[in-house]
Amino acid sequence: MSDSSTDTLDQLFQQWNGQLVPWTFNGGFVALSYVVSLIGAMSTLELINRRTAPKGLFNHVLLVSAAVTMGGIAIWCMHYIGNRAIDLAGGETELQIHYSSSFTALSFFVPIGVLLAAFLAIGTNNAISWWRVAAGGVMAGGAICGMHYLGNASIQNYHCTYTIVNVVGAAVIAVVASFIALSLFFAFRAAWTSSWWKRCLSAVVLAGAVSGMHWCAAAGTSYRLVALNMDSSDKYTTIIVVICLSVSACFVMAGTALYTARIMKRYANKAQQMVLAAAVFDKQGRLLVSPDGLLPSEKITDNFLEKTPQDSFTVAHPLFHWMFQASRNWTSLAGIISAMNNHLARLPHSDRDLSRGGIKLIDERGEHIENYDIILRELFCAAALALAEKTKLSLSDVGTLWDKILPTGTGGSLSGGGGGSTEDMAEKGTWTPRHNEFGRGSLMFLVRRVESGREMEALEAAGYRFAELHQVSGIIGSRMQIKTNSIETELGDMATFADQQNSMLEQGVHLGLFAVRARVGESLPGFDVLVKRAVRNQLPSVQMPVKRLEEWHAAFLSRLDRLPPKAILKKLVGTTQLSEKESLFATQLRSSLHLLRAWTDDPIFEDALLTSRIVKVPCRSATNPATMIAFRLVVPIHLNVSSRNCEFIPLNFFRVHQMVHTSSSGFSRSIHREMSPILSITTDPAVEKPKPVAQRGKLSRLRHLGKRAYGPLDSESSNSAPATGFRLRSRSSSLTNGSTQSNSAIMKQLWDGAPRSSNDTRGPSPYPAAEEVSPANQGLQRSRSKAKFGGIMVSQEITVDVQDAADEQRSRLNMATTPGEGIEMKAFHVSSPATRASHNAEVGLPEEAPLSNDIGTVQRTLSRKGQKPPTAVDGSDYLTRLNTMSRFTRARRLALPVVATAGVAGGALYYTYRPRNIPGYDGPVVPPPIFGADGTFKLPRFPRIKSRTEQIADLKKSSGPESSKDDEYDILVIGAGATGTGVALDAATRGLKVAIVERDDFASGTSSKSTKLVHGGVRYLEKAVWNLDYSQYQLVREALKERKYFLQTAPHLSMWLPIMLPLNSWWKAPYYWAGTKFYDLLAGSEGIESSYFLTKSKAIDAFPMLKSTDLVGALVYYDGAHNDSRMNVSIGMTAALYGATVVNHMEVTALLKDANGKLCGATVKDRIAERDGKTAESFNVKAKCIINCTGPFTDGIRKLDDPNCKEIVAPASGVHIILPGYYSPGKMGLLDPSTSDGRVIFFLPWQGNTIAGTTDEPATISKDPLPDEKSIQWILNEISGYLSPEINVRRGDVLAAWSGLRPLVKDPKAKNTESLVRNHLVDISESGLVTCAGGKWTTYRQMAEECVDAAVKEFGLQTRPVLNAPRVSGTENIDDGANLDGSCQSHRVRLIGAHGFSRTLFIHIIQHFGVETEVAKHLTESYGDRAWTVAALCKATDKRFPARGERISELYPFVDGEVRYACRHEYAQTAADVLARRTRLAFLNAQAALEALPKIINIMAEELKWDKARQNVEWKETVAFLESMGLPQPFLSATRKQVEQGKLDFSTSLEYRMYSRHDKPIEDEA
Repeated sequence: MSDSSTDTLDQLFQQWNGQLVPWTFNGGFVALSYVVSLIGAMSTLELINRRTAPKGLFNHVLLVSAAVTMGGIAIWCMHYIGNRAIDLAGGETELQIHYSSSFTALSFFVPIGVLLAAFLAIGTNNAISWWRVAAGGVMAGGAICGMHYLGNASIQNYHCTYTIVNVVGAAVIAVVASFIALSLFFAFRAAWTSSWWKRCLSAVVLAGAVSGMHWCAAAGTSYRLVALNMDSSDKYTTIIVVICLSVSACFVMAGTALYTARIMKRYANKAQQMVLAAAVFDKQGRLLVSPDGLLPSEKITDNFLEKTPQDSFTVAHPLFHWMFQASRNWTSLAGIISAMNNHLARLPHSDRDLSRGGIKLIDERGEHIENYDIILRELFCAAALALAEKTKLSLSDVGTLWDKILPTGTGGSLSGGGGGSTEDMAEKGTWTPRHNEFGRGSLMFLVRRVESGREMEALEAAGYRFAELHQVSGIIGSRMQIKTNSIETELGDMATFADQQNSMLEQGVHLGLFAVRARVGESLPGFDVLVKRAVRNQLPSVQMPVKRLEEWHAAFLSRLDRLPPKAILKKLVGTTQLSEKESLFATQLRSSLHLLRAWTDDPIFEDALLTSRIVKVPCRSATNPATMIAFRLVVPIHLNVSSRNCEFIPLNFFRVHQMVHTSSSGFSRSIHREMSPILSITTDPAVEKPKPVAQRGKLSRLRHLGKRAYGPLDSESSNSAPATGFRLRSRSSSLTNGSTQSNSAIMKQLWDGAPRSSNDTRGPSPYPAAEEVSPANQGLQRSRSKAKFGGIMVSQEITVDVQDAADEQRSRLNMATTPGEGIEMKAFHVSSPATRASHNAEVGLPEEAPLSNDIGTVQRTLSRKGQKPPTAVDGSDYLTRLNTMSRFTRARRLALPVVATAGVAGGALYYTYRPRNIPGYDGPVVPPPIFGADGTFKLPRFPRIKSRTEQIADLKKSSGPESSKDDEYDILVIGAGATGTGVALDAATRGLKVAIVERDDFASGTSSKSTKLVHGGVRYLEKAVWNLDYSQYQLVREALKERKYFLQTAPHLSMWLPIMLPLNSWWKAPYYWAGTKFYDLLAGSEGIESSYFLTKSKAIDAFPMLKSTDLVGALVYYDGAHNDSRMNVSIGMTAALYGATVVNHMEVTALLKDANGKLCGATVKDRIAERDGKTAESFNVKAKCIINCTGPFTDGIRKLDDPNCKEIVAPASGVHIILPGYYSPGKMGLLDPSTSDGRVIFFLPWQGNTIAGTTDEPATISKDPLPDEKSIQWILNEISGYLSPEINVRRGDVLAAWSGLRPLVKDPKAKNTESLVRNHLVDISESGLVTCAGGKWTTYRQMAEECVDAAVKEFGLQTRPVLNAPRVSGTENIDDGANLDGSCQSHRVRLIGAHGFSRTLFIHIIQHFGVETEVAKHLTESYGDRAWTVAALCKATDKRFPARGERISELYPFVDGEVRYACRHEYAQTAADVLARRTRLAFLNAQAALEALPKIINIMAEELKWDKARQNVEWKETVAFLESMGLPQPFLSATRKQVEQGKLDFSTSLEYRMYSRHDKPIEDEA
């Protein structure tokens, strides 16, 4: 180094020594540092994902590797690359950071050690353990943060100082981001949805934890120079190390990706092959899978090569039967499997594939190789052994074969399993296309349940893990290409099979059904037998309460022989000449028959016939078999059994099922005998393979005969069940060894001593081997099997027996006295006439001929018709007939999907466009009045309702001095809102004596301040789906049902309303479409119109005020709307008509209790007397039951009963505003489901104006809460967000605003009122106070029904029929369709005004009274048929038109007759009652209500005889009430005189100042 350079360095050092050196960041290195961290994080998560257990060498390697990639690459490499991004002093080389080698090495290993502990803490559980994840996140964050400051400690030429805020912030970022990343990863992993992009997402967050922490810490680090960096190579050394480590991590990810792709490809290939998989379940029913969610599996062979066009591999195939038995005898096979593998290894292989899958199964001549059948069995055993080795299990523990085969693959050309292509074989003329689809694979399962924890740990250590079925079923189904409707259901069946594979009948007597059905035209013809779906080795049966059958039982059953179930039941009931024991047995048989019929659950059971022959069947007892009384049935081939409990399986497979419960010694000997000649050949490789003449002849004969029937390999054994699944009895059976034996002898041999397998060769078989049946005999067998459906034998094995007509003359009772004797059942008989005719037509018999089981009868009939009957020598003619019939069956089968598809499509179209009876749009129940014979108009005469004074007198009677027990009320209801009046109506229509009192007026609280919707609640449905909340789902279902009742019982007050959901993104369209369609589906018959989609232009056309910017379309669904307070008043008045005592403005001041502390009444006082300036008189009302229905004031009444009771209501305030009608279309509402703060807002047309709301905030209880300005402004802001920018949403447009208290049932787990569910609660206190709280308007009727039900049950109230029901309709008829028999009929009882209402009633009102059209429509839609009375009360005018009706407000159609009607017929007592609850003027326009107030007071004073003092009280009280309805502050001080004289000062009104009053038109000058 030159002197000048040294001087320069000295100057540089002197300049910065002890100083804080300025720094900047290099953007390229910043980005590179994050990429390096991301590579390390991705590698880490990929390695952790493949770790399955805390034990096992492979898992330990994965754990250490994950710690290295995270600590060494994601953290260490990122730190040093990140620090290289720091340019100090403008990039001076000597001023850059220099590290200590020892500290650098230490900083590499420390985070690895910490992360090793962190990953050990997290564990490998499938379920998320949050405390483990939290601990791991804290430790991982600590490792990230600790490594950073440890790495900075290795800086030699600077002294670092840190800002405490940055240190804390960096630590928080590291810990929180690590926890989030690990939580995401393990949540995805636990849900088995950890696809690569989700792991990448977790890796991005984890890398963000490292980078975020690093740069937060680096931003708060200052560097004070202590020495110069004289080693320029240090920078490049670190970068080289980082690159090497990063490339290693990339190789890890690439290797993992390639391995996964290879596995996926292998499984896709297996989908076209014959594959054996392991289905291992733990005690919780979870399934063993690989880290990729796949089952352990091994290929058996590429393809099953058919011997005939109809030879397909199914559960009816003898090869599957052999495998099924072999899987239950692994111990017997264990000793020869190694010899099998040696034999397979010496077979010819393809050039490239020397594995088991490369064996050539077809020789050069295109024929199956020698010993093909045995080789397939060897391949199955070898695959099972490979599965056992793969899962680290012994062969005996690998599991037993499941009794179903699942098809796999997507179709394609058949790969030839070795030994030549399909084209080569076609050229040689030796290949015939298989009957089934080419390229399809077969998947079989070895099923087992693991019980011990040690075995589970061993399996997990082998690289597997247990997962819930629903988590991995989709992965298994798609990756393995399983062709089934529900793979999860199939896996569940396997789990059940693992528990029930050894299930057998209990010892005793059983009543069962033996039903068979022929398989015509199938690949393996034969019979199917009906079995239990859950336990396929058992016939459908029920156990009888009888231990054993005796001789007299058999005699009794002989009387019922050949009778169907209905005839048996009739005979058992009608027979009287029975002994005591016979009567008991008849009762037991009848009960069991009912149980079997109900369990079978299919009408085909009625065609079964009872056989009096008793059958012995295997059971749990090894010595004493169970006894079965059986019904027999042949199910016609064209009928399907729809029972959910039963299914058909091949009869030959059912036989194998029975044999697996017997001793395995015979099966073991047969295996060794048939395979020893082949396996012994491979013992000495030097010895040439011998070819014995006998063996060659037998195998050659098998190869050629196999083209006709897939028979057993050895004629001396029957280890493979016959292909047809049933046995044919012949007069003589020629056995291989030349011996013969009678059937009785073989049955004796079957049952003597310990049970024997059908594969046991201790003695000759009485049945001919399949390969030894002559072609002629085969034809006869097929002819008989399809023409006759003979009898059955059920013993240790199930036998279908073909009999001659002479066999019918045998004894009808032949009961086995010892287990060694088999009992034959009579020939089957089908009793259905339709089935008989169909069968006769198919076989060429007359339709009227009985269905005979006698081949001789068939022969004689065909001979008379000039046709050749089938004989023992030639049965081809009859077989041809059946084959012709099978072609028609196949044609019907092909047509079935087409017909089914057309039916489904047609059904969907019909459901969408079906004619619907719209509730509320029917014609009137009572026709409108007409002119009489004398020319006068006959107005309807409606029943009178008692006056309020009369109702108060009735209340006093209950406790007066002359009161009796009959004067006491059954129920006293407190609160006349929706629920209270609903309870009163329900109780009154049940014949109960009921009274209802209300402190204020009907609907004076929450019931008049709703959103005016009658709806199920689309937002509740959304919550129910996303939160899997069944209670929310139930709430929606109940509300949708109640919505229909609303429209039926009060069509004049409720109507359907389409509601639009605007869409601002295309992805929302399918989401909302699915939601609204689900809403329609839930509504079912309670629905009206289906939801539909609108394009952008159609949406703007339907809702012109909508903002078009970002609008892509809209969805429209239907809900209900109603006039809430008028509905409430109508319910109350209807209850009064049915006899309830209904009094408003009657306050409950105390509750009365008897000597036992039980409630017996209440003390009440009339508040109207106080308004009149009088002293309010208190009196008692006696009642057996008191029901509290006071909404948000519920707890106030409860505290009158118990001052220390806990509050159960959490009130929430909901603010609504009223805007002019031009803000919305007249017949279309709008719903904004995603406001700025996540709440829902409705925007609906109502009474000519527009209602908008609502908010949802916690509130305190008050009588008339005021709407707060903040909530009003929030609603206006939300409205302006989805209305067109051209529409200026102004505060002055708010015509009215109110706040309602929602009585929500408190949920202690909820954090805010939005999460509270509006479910209702019915509670009964110790003293007997019944409280009904919560709920919503739509479900008021159901709440009332449940409340009355609870009261009737608790207090023993006696409901009674209502005999003298009032003429609510105004006619002699009660037209509700309600049978008032003492049960709940409130869903049928029409409210006052509903009977004569129709949508055209207003025309009659106009034509008769001459009222305005708008007024007439308003009257009919508010009062129904009572509009006749209201119009008659209207004052006549002196105008040409209208002739009647003086409006109380010029802006709205409310008329003077309504005020009079409210006073006379609806108990209106205050001006607010009329303004707010009888008419809705106060809710529509607060200022218009103030202007109409003097006129209303004048009319009411005339009706109710008010003096001046009372009128002044009404003015003050009503103006104060209007403040809660949004009346502006300046008008609260207005006097009655000012309003009457029109001298109100509007200059301060926002509404007044909004409009131009002085602008004049501007014209262009000429």
